[in-house]
Amino acid sequence: MLNNQTNVELLLAKCVGQKVKIPDFFAICPWSVEVSAKDEKMEREVDRWRSRWIKTPKSLKRNRIVDPCLFARAAAPKASFDELVILSKWVAWTYYWDDAHDFGEFDGMTQEVIDHQKQTIELYRQCLFSKSPRSINPAAVSPDYLTVQSAHEFAAVVGEEALSSSLKKWTFKVLANSCRAVSRLQHEFDKRNVLDLETYWKLRMDSSAALPTLAIILFTDQIAFPDWFFDHDLVNKAAELADIIISIVNDIASARYELQCKHVDNLIPILVHHKGITPQKAIDEAAKIAHQAYLDFEALEPQLIQLGKSRGATYEMRRFIASCKSECTGIIHWHYHVKRYLPWKPGMDRGNVSLVLGEDLPK
Repeated sequence: MLNNQTNVELLLAKCVGQKVKIPDFFAICPWSVEVSAKDEKMEREVDRWRSRWIKTPKSLKRNRIVDPCLFARAAAPKASFDELVILSKWVAWTYYWDDAHDFGEFDGMTQEVIDHQKQTIELYRQCLFSKSPRSINPAAVSPDYLTVQSAHEFAAVVGEEALSSSLKKWTFKVLANSCRAVSRLQHEFDKRNVLDLETYWKLRMDSSAALPTLAIILFTDQIAFPDWFFDHDLVNKAAELADIIISIVNDIASARYELQCKHVDNLIPILVHHKGITPQKAIDEAAKIAHQAYLDFEALEPQLIQLGKSRGATYEMRRFIASCKSECTGIIHWHYHVKRYLPWKPGMDRGNVSLVLGEDLPK
């Protein structure tokens, strides 16, 4: 029987160096995209946050390449300036926190991973539910991790200004699930495990951070969602379908550099391993799953609208639906425009984008 290390090495050998064609993400999910205008003041606000919290040049460079302000302007194009700053800082923080795992800062550090996760969840719990979130000392919650402390700046604002207790509760729930899933994936990476499809998919739906990001987008709408809203099966199904689209688009787009980091906790190598198919066929299969989620969302939308009407929450439901869609299309737009993911440039045919898995993007 092959050991875990050999399984991972064989899987990497099947994927790294393979040239693949990337599907047109807007063909997978053809909702329209809207992007609000670039704001230099917003860029400066987010960069000041970075400068306060991200101390290593490599991490700082990676975070700037992520371009969280573009992400926010595309995912929440109608949000006000102040809310866009919160969303931009959330995105910058998410990548700061997650990249610590992706780029090896926690490799082999089991107890530190657990502490990091628990302290992150505790800080968000205090920020969202205490009476005076801005008075919290984040260093008292997490003395050793700037990746945790740095969330206080915007999480406290969400805690103080969110109009809906149901949204705050849902935000905390999906954020905690996301932190736990990322920590579990770090554990599996350290053990050099290739996860089975069911386990991977369950973890990925949380580790993608698509749901807590949707929660912050909904915060920018400044809507008082009713108490029942985020407990309803139809609402959760819609959020899940958006999560599927986002998770798969990101897995396809990030497979190149994740394989470069020797990570196989990505749907593409997982499909290669368990189905015995090529990386290209794995990408094509993943794209079909994402497109089906789009079709299922379209079919679900009339039921959501009817639910909103029957519960006296038509406006709230329409804003929820719009935010699910704008998160999907905003993230797709963002993947094409940041240097981290795809060798695409404005004017190129999105259906004619190729890259080599595990290798640097062409200059």
